[in-house]
Amino acid sequence: MAVTDVSGAAVWYKEKFGVKTVNIELDDGDDCLALGFDDESCLFVIGPKGKSSGELTARLFTSRLNKARDYLLARGVFVGELQQDAQGTRFFGTRDLEGNPIEISEEP
Repeated sequence: MAVTDVSGAAVWYKEKFGVKTVNIELDDGDDCLALGFDDESCLFVIGPKGKSSGELTARLFTSRLNKARDYLLARGVFVGELQQDAQGTRFFGTRDLEGNPIEISEEP
């Protein structure tokens, strides 16, 4: 996820998603930061704008979609309505503090 302030974005992701900095080697270099629940689960890689091209959507999967949505709502994150795609998978969307899209979906 391309952000203007990596450290500020890290604070936001940690507060809103309950993640922590994880110690994994990144191809993007020292100016990027990996976030997840543990060193085995990197959910987000954030870095300075200009490192990536185009808008990418982070996609997260959960077996407890309603609980994930309620968790984010309780932390003041704007989330979209639950939707269902053509294959019947339920999901909802949100955006980070800089407008990067995030989709949270039921596990396939």
